[in-house]
Amino acid sequence: MRTVNGVIFDLDGTLIDSLDAYSLAFNRVAERHRLLPLDIRKMADFLNQFISLDQLLQRLYPEFTAEGRGLFMEEMRNEFISLSKDYITLQPYAKEVLGELRGHGMKIGVATGRMSVGNAKWRELRHLQIDNLVDTVVTAGETKPKPDPAALIKCALDLGLSLAECVFVGDSRADIIAARSAGVPVIAISTGVASMEELASEGPHHIIESLAMLPAQIESMCPGSFLERSHVPGHA
Repeated sequence: MRTVNGVIFDLDGTLIDSLDAYSLAFNRVAERHRLLPLDIRKMADFLNQFISLDQLLQRLYPEFTAEGRGLFMEEMRNEFISLSKDYITLQPYAKEVLGELRGHGMKIGVATGRMSVGNAKWRELRHLQIDNLVDTVVTAGETKPKPDPAALIKCALDLGLSLAECVFVGDSRADIIAARSAGVPVIAISTGVASMEELASEGPHHIIESLAMLPAQIESMCPGSFLERSHVPGHA
């Protein structure tokens, strides 16, 4: 019988809510460059299409030169960092569920589309005080952006687990495609940029509405992964 020994999470939209910070940073820099702002709902739609920031800028502002886009992205990175402490929050039950999974001996990884490397990739996790609940973080800057499965494959390797021992949790179409390409069971969560319908269209193994539902869902998929059913607020 298959047992889950590791859970790999997407970061933005799954463990943390950073959309407000990302949208605000984008529009502050756009204003400085005298460019039209982007509505947060359209921002979410673009993020769900798994295109890079450079591609987004080319699509929105075709008159922008490569040098101009590079300057925009650097300014936005700095703006995003300055906003992160006030505008980035944990998703509900994230800390409790991570603690429960760790309490049952599961290893925890994060596979994110961010480009940061080194100590910078742990910045929000440290600020939100969940870094001690995560064993490894793998970014697109170290591998390739999702939907390529490279980050998931490296994450499992860093955890010392086979892909067959892991499940992946993510909030976007790219997350589901990456997990399917890696051969990892994927639980989609509707707390990020994609709607339930958009998530369902990519064929995840399951869809949940809250991280509070995750431990019970893992136990349902792979009985015996938990020695006993724990009680995180919001799930039986």
